Amino acid sequence: MAKARGDSQTGDLFDVARVWPVKAPRTLPRALDMKRQISMSMMEAIRESGKTVPVIAAEMSELMGDDEVTAQQLYAYTAPSKTTHNISLVRFIAFVRATGCRWLWDVCLQDEGLIILQGEEALHAQASLAEKHGRALLDQAKRLRGQAPLQVQVPRGRK
Repeated sequence: MAKARGDSQTGDLFDVARVWPVKAPRTLPRALDMKRQISMSMMEAIRESGKTVPVIAAEMSELMGDDEVTAQQLYAYTAPSKTTHNISLVRFIAFVRATGCRWLWDVCLQDEGLIILQGEEALHAQASLAEKHGRALLDQAKRLRGQAPLQVQVPRGRK
């Protein structure tokens, strides 16, 4: 549906830069800064989840099967002062699932210039990309038609 003249309330569906902010890679932070950022974000996720640390540890252990996670390990992972206690990727995945805080992926990837989209957000982004490719193909077709002669000569013997 077209936007009516003078309509300042209707947003532009294809203005994806505001919906999904474009991020550029930043200079990588020092390892200790990254560790602190992840630790602080994990502490926030624990608070946001409304679960206790022992419950999260138990859920992580259940998700990972044979690898048991203790509350003490989670306390070490979330303590910025414990610089030698880094969570593994597998445990981080289990932590995200146990807390339900998927925004933690953005914390990990923001310095790489990446953003996580899921569900309908991802479908809208894919649709916008397909439309962009479609417009580029139409523009290419117009340029090619502009280079072609107006009348196509029919080879002799065909009419």
